[in-house]
Amino acid sequence: MDPLILGARVAVILAGLVAASVVYSMGASAREFANRLRSRLLFGLPLGTLLTILLVAGFFLFVQGGWGHRRVLTLPFTSWSLRYPLGMATAPLAHQNVGHLIGNLTGFLVFGTIAEYAMSHFPVGRGNAAFGSLRRNPYLRAILFVPVVVFGVALVTSLFAWGPIIGFSGVGFAAVGFALVYFPVLTVVGLVAREFLDTVVWALRDPIVTASAGTSYGSPWWANIAIQAHLLGLLLGVGLGLALQWRRAETPGINPWRLFPASLLMGSSMTLWAVWWYQGSSSYQLFRGPGVVIVVGVALLVTIAGSLHESPIADLSARQVSLGLVVFPILLMGVIAMPINLTASTTELGAPGATVSVDGYEIGYGDEVVDPRFDPINISDLETPSPPTATGVIVTNEKRHLWTEAVPAGRLQNAGQSTITVGGLGWREEVTVTRTGWRAAGGGSAFSVTAKPPDGAKTALFESEQAQANTVVNGHELSIEPSNETFVIEATATNSSTVASLPDQVTVPSPSNETTLGTLTIVNNESVIWVEQNETWVPVFERENR
Repeated sequence: MDPLILGARVAVILAGLVAASVVYSMGASAREFANRLRSRLLFGLPLGTLLTILLVAGFFLFVQGGWGHRRVLTLPFTSWSLRYPLGMATAPLAHQNVGHLIGNLTGFLVFGTIAEYAMSHFPVGRGNAAFGSLRRNPYLRAILFVPVVVFGVALVTSLFAWGPIIGFSGVGFAAVGFALVYFPVLTVVGLVAREFLDTVVWALRDPIVTASAGTSYGSPWWANIAIQAHLLGLLLGVGLGLALQWRRAETPGINPWRLFPASLLMGSSMTLWAVWWYQGSSSYQLFRGPGVVIVVGVALLVTIAGSLHESPIADLSARQVSLGLVVFPILLMGVIAMPINLTASTTELGAPGATVSVDGYEIGYGDEVVDPRFDPINISDLETPSPPTATGVIVTNEKRHLWTEAVPAGRLQNAGQSTITVGGLGWREEVTVTRTGWRAAGGGSAFSVTAKPPDGAKTALFESEQAQANTVVNGHELSIEPSNETFVIEATATNSSTVASLPDQVTVPSPSNETTLGTLTIVNNESVIWVEQNETWVPVFERENR
């Protein structure tokens, strides 16, 4: 390990320990805080939250392969459809990468702690003995009850969220919702604490980072947010918090001037406004304006449900109205999710063109291929939006009801090569996908895509159309196109009066070699193809990813 990195990590830890020691020794307030924690949490620790974090981190490290592998296995652990139980059960536990995991778990550590403190390991109220029954046993509450409730919420967010999801963020939002109806101001403070904790974790993991400017080919950050799972989790948390208050005969009447601003700031800070949809191939549209309206509406709904003292509806109590405000949108989301997820299950999910097969997975390449998961659900004569299209590496699996654009075309073009990790419980394989191409001067690119499975032969997946250069040499236009895992250059006369006719085409020579095309000399210097005529050299084609 680099001594500089080790020193930076040690410095971060020492700074935290010194600061905590100094603050704790300054007076009774710190001790009072610790005593308050111990009055509601066993040993003063959120044991249920910590145990849940260990279980989720363990799933990432040992089931997804985060420990000992460069690439994490995600495809089999995504909620592709209701007919794929493994994906539905594991999607809330799985994560795309280390950054995804850290972001979700630091947030859950903060808000899960607040929620667990509100719930309390010890019975709340007079006359309730801590060990009077199994339900009141603080050890069972901390170690069993909290994880069971958390994973129950996780399963509901997976089942009721429309479209594929992956990640623990739905549960994190449920913890936020639960905390909101108990401690709205503390929840806002938790937003800042979450950012600080996230920074500290990254400071320990990567204390010194060196980066350079480069081109990025990927979807915008907001296009990776599963807002439906976040909203569903938030409402579930609010409902559970209110239900616990009612069970304890507590009055949920929180000051709306605290609850509304807290809910508003939470929704804004945690990007509940990021409403988006597909717009063509590798293109997305963000509805920020409507998203802000949703944030305001959700904040108002939470405020009314948590602060209502008197019912505005005859024959209904304030609790019933509050319950309806929370339960109705949850049920509505479920009604929407069920047919969408079932439709994705019954759609033909074959990969386009030639494919490479690995134990049920099909890896292919598509150009403007309609995403079958988003085939419109016909409702009477209503006009439905066109489904999005995908251009890039497509991975499908009929058994798992899986269809996804695993690598966008732009990213593959920029990198030249990408590794697709497929597998399931207890196994994983890697398929290497390679794009080889040439850019024509003043024109587009001609390229081919191949895939090599483990212990298998390389297979051609896709060949593009020819790319024509805007350079005219000896009265001929030159173009390049892929052909059987190589490339050929074709000459086309610009007009019928061209004196010197050339052969139709010639294969691109191997690197550092040359060939002739009539009176033209074609030289491949690995990164550029030069054309020579009468001692005049012209660069006509440039290799991608040179």
